[in-house]
Amino acid sequence: MNKFITYGILLLIYLGLSKSLSPNEFGIKYIQNEQALAELISGSTISVVLTDIHSTGFIIKTFYHKYKIIYGFQSYEELIIRTSRGFTNQLKPYLGMSVFRRYREDNKESFTPLPPGSIFIGDKSFGNWQSKGPNKKVWRFFRVYRQIPTFLGWKSYIPSLKEYNEITKHEKSKKPYHGSNHEFGIKGVITQTSFPKYFERKKPDHINFKSFFKNLFKENFIK
Repeated sequence: MNKFITYGILLLIYLGLSKSLSPNEFGIKYIQNEQALAELISGSTISVVLTDIHSTGFIIKTFYHKYKIIYGFQSYEELIIRTSRGFTNQLKPYLGMSVFRRYREDNKESFTPLPPGSIFIGDKSFGNWQSKGPNKKVWRFFRVYRQIPTFLGWKSYIPSLKEYNEITKHEKSKKPYHGSNHEFGIKGVITQTSFPKYFERKKPDHINFKSFFKNLFKENFIK
């Protein structure tokens, strides 16, 4: 019996290391920081939203990020990259938020975590301010750009002029802003409903060891 336990432990160690130390990860690029992320993405006006975080490996973990790149004048793209534990811990609180954006003006770049799509709010190329009751204005996209809020996962979120001023102030001071009611980020209600994959994996579940080892083998040895 002890021999089988030993073999089992060695197998788990081997599988964990084989996945974590894979030399090419099937062509997925590795980055260490936000500047490297910016170098992978071209064009402007763009909002880059962190939509998922995942890790594999038992002994030495490999971390993955999934991003949605929303372009102002075309559809969105998705990007999966490998990265470090440090960069993952840095961005983890800002899941569902825009962690990088590039403006048309001089290709200005910003890495301050803000509500997704904040770059489009207040830009008269994409929409305008409309009155909603006394002393309140809200942002509405032009009809031709009505799909952008869907890409961003805004759900019921409608930014006001007051919200826009807060976003602008936080970006200038380089301080993260989760929304007036903390709608965004790993604890945000809108983030949790719009980008649920990360949160589904965190739910407690009973372990089916047969399925566990089957999926483990598939992840490590089958492309």
